[in-house]
Amino acid sequence: MVQTPNLIGKTIAITRALNQAQETAKMIEELGGKAYIIPAIEFKMPDDLTPVRTFIEEIEAKKASYVIFMSSNAVEFLFKEAAILNLSKKLEDGLNKATIIAIGPKTGETLKKYGIKLDFLPREYSSEGIVETIQKMGLSNEIIYIPRVKNAGPTLREKLEALKLKVQEIPVYEQILPKDGDLAEQFVNDLASGSIHAIIFGSAQSVRNLKKILENFLPTNRIKLFMEKVTIVAIGPETAKAIKEVGLRVDVIPKSYTFNAAIEALIDYWKQDH
Repeated sequence: MVQTPNLIGKTIAITRALNQAQETAKMIEELGGKAYIIPAIEFKMPDDLTPVRTFIEEIEAKKASYVIFMSSNAVEFLFKEAAILNLSKKLEDGLNKATIIAIGPKTGETLKKYGIKLDFLPREYSSEGIVETIQKMGLSNEIIYIPRVKNAGPTLREKLEALKLKVQEIPVYEQILPKDGDLAEQFVNDLASGSIHAIIFGSAQSVRNLKKILENFLPTNRIKLFMEKVTIVAIGPETAKAIKEVGLRVDVIPKSYTFNAAIEALIDYWKQDH
C-alpha cells in the first residue's frame, strides 16, 4: 500500500455501496485526500433462490468440483441464502470438497470466515489472473461454477469457454439503484463546482446507475461537460467499457481489480502531471 500522503488537496468520489465505502474512504483520508461517498449501487438478494438451491445440491453431490468466487459479496450472499434455505451445512461441506478459487485475498478472507478452505489465489487479482490460474491447472471439459452478481459481464465466462470449459453462473445477488435523492443533488452541485477531482467506478452497473441519478438533475451534455474536469478510474474492462458506452473517457484502469489498487493507480497517474 502507498504510505506517503499523496492525495493532499484532492477529493475522490467513491461509487461503492454505502456499507463498503468506508474502507476505501479511510485509505483516501490516510493518504491526505478527502473521500466523497456517492453510492451508485445497492445490493439485494434475488427473489428466486432456485438456482442457489440447485447449486448447493450439485456441490453436495460432488457434481460441482471447481468454484470461482469473484467477490466477498458473492460469498456473503451465498451463505445468507443457504441459511434461508436451511442448507448452510450442506453448502459448507460441499465447498470444502471442491477446488475453490478466489479473485483476491479479501474474498479469500471472507471464505475463511465461513470455514471454507481456499485452494488458489491468482497472481493478479483480476479476470485475467483467474484465467491464468485455470490455465496453469490444465483443466479441460470441466464445469466451472461461479456464484456471482446477476447479469455479470461476459468477459470471464467467454475466456473460460475459450479454454473448452463449461461455465455455470449462479446469480446470488443483484445490483440496484439507490434512492437517496438529497445525496445525489449535493453531488451534482459539487461536480458542477469542480470540487471533485476524481471518481472511481467499481462496476459497469455503478456507471449506468450514476448516469441515471445525474440525469434527474442534468441533461446528458452537461454531465459530460462536468465529468471532463474529473479523472475517471475504472476497475476492470467491463467497467471501462460501460464508461465509454455512456460517452465518457477512461483515464485509469488498475492492473488489479480492487479499490486499493485503483487509488494507487490514480496516484501514479497524477504523478505523471495529468
